[in-house]
Amino acid sequence: MPHEILLIDQVAARLGVSIATVNRYLAQRRKGQGSFPLPISPFKGKGRWLSSDVDQYIASLSNANVSAHVPAKSEKQKAREFIERQQRAKATLARHGIDRKTPEEA
Repeated sequence: MPHEILLIDQVAARLGVSIATVNRYLAQRRKGQGSFPLPISPFKGKGRWLSSDVDQYIASLSNANVSAHVPAKSEKQKAREFIERQQRAKATLARHGIDRKTPEEA
């Protein structure tokens, strides 16, 4: 019986997540974290997964804590990233000569 080949949008649909989330799982796997299946040889830059690999991954999640395969960010990390985004946005506005004051600065 031949294996079914899945595209990233089909993998995302099977997992019930977005394509961005599948890409995040894949990036973590390539860093050596998690057990998300790696795609078979990419064709023109698009990854293809064997359906059996994806099904096996889904089965492994049912045997473990589902949230354990994606490390959660701490509140401190979220706050730090928020401040960094604000600073980058402010720098971009300044570069374009736009002076917007935040409510705290007004």
